[in-house]
Amino acid sequence: MPDTAVTVAPDIPADQASGLRRMFAPEGPRCTIVLTPAMRSAPQAQALAARARQHAACEGPTLVIDAARTQVAVALDMKLRYDLEHLLAGDCGAPDACVAAGEALWVLPAARALDSAMTDERHARRVCAAIASLAQEMQRVLLVLPAARAGWIRNLPPWVRQSDALIPVTNGGETSAAVLTAVRQGMGEAEIDTFHLLFLGMGEAAAGRLLSGMAAMAQRHFGAKLLAARPLPDLRPSPTRAEARHRSVESVF
Repeated sequence: MPDTAVTVAPDIPADQASGLRRMFAPEGPRCTIVLTPAMRSAPQAQALAARARQHAACEGPTLVIDAARTQVAVALDMKLRYDLEHLLAGDCGAPDACVAAGEALWVLPAARALDSAMTDERHARRVCAAIASLAQEMQRVLLVLPAARAGWIRNLPPWVRQSDALIPVTNGGETSAAVLTAVRQGMGEAEIDTFHLLFLGMGEAAAGRLLSGMAAMAQRHFGAKLLAARPLPDLRPSPTRAEARHRSVESVF
C-alpha cells in the first residue's frame, strides 16, 4: 500500500464542536458500505472481490476493509497472516496487515478488531483512527460489515456515513428473510434508508421477481427503498450472445 504511517489516536473526548468539525472536515475517499446478511457464501466473496478489482481498475487505489469475515482475501487468492488487530497490538506493520492484492488494490481484515471494539470504547477509538489513517490515500473504500453491526458506522469518519448501502443477495430458500433482516438492521442501527441489491447466481427474471417482492415488503414494513444495483464498467471481454442470455445479474452501485 502507499507508504502511509498509521497514527492511532489516543482517547479524545467528544465535545460540542464535533459537529462543526465534521461539517468542515476534508472529503475522504468514496465509500461503498456493504452489509452482509447472516448467511455467507463463496459466490458473495467472489463477487465482492470482482467489484473491488473493478473499482481499482476504474478509479484507482481501492481498499477492502473486511470486517465480516466474508473471505474476500481468499477469493483474491491471498493468504493473510495479519489483520487490523495485530497492527493495533504492534505485532506487525501497516503493509503486513493491509496487503496488496494487485495493482491499486489492498485488503484489510478487520473482523477481530471490530469484535474487540464492540466491547471496549477506548479500543473502538483506536480502530476508527487506524481505519481513517489507512484509507486516507485511497480513492475508494469497500467497507464490508455484518448487517447486525451496522451501527458501527456511526463511529467512523464522516466520509463513511451515508444513506445508501449494498447488500449481496444469493439464491436460496431463506434469501428474502435474510435480506429484509439486514435492511431492518441497517435502518435501525445506521439510519440507512436505501439499499442496492447485488444479485448473485440467478438470472434477470428471477432477480426481478425477488426484488419486486422484497421491495414491496421493505417499503411497507420499514419505509426502506430497495433497488437493483447499477453496473460498473465490465473489464472482461464482451460476452458471446449465448453467454449474455445466461448472464447473472451481478452489478454494484
